[in-house]
Amino acid sequence: MKKISFILIAMLSAAGSIFLVSHYGDFSMTSKIALKIKEPMLIAGEQQHFSILPAGTILYFDKAWPEGHQTFHVYFHFKGEMLAEKVDAETISPLWLRTVDPEELPKLLSDYPVTKDELTKILKARKISKAELVQIIRDWPDD
Repeated sequence: MKKISFILIAMLSAAGSIFLVSHYGDFSMTSKIALKIKEPMLIAGEQQHFSILPAGTILYFDKAWPEGHQTFHVYFHFKGEMLAEKVDAETISPLWLRTVDPEELPKLLSDYPVTKDELTKILKARKISKAELVQIIRDWPDD
């Protein structure tokens, strides 16, 4: 009887320990989803001013929303002095991330320093034909 009680207490103790460790994050029982983007993407800021997230950036999935969009995390290394102010850690100020539409290419090329490699990746990802590319070049304003 003592042996059965000891085994039962040991099993309950082990189960409780596993629950506490997994619940408080010492190790995760779920797997993290990470995606490496294959093309540069646009980051929409306030008033639709764009920046470019380079191809090869890894996005870490956070949540899918019922409205149809998803949330991702990105990690950055930073050097230098950051001009910033502290805000409440619960504050969320999301930006929008999206692919480059073919009709946006002329503006993107004139407004942002896109490298030849980034441009090639965008063109391939958007499956822009040579004829469409020729038309983009024809429509390009001469400065």
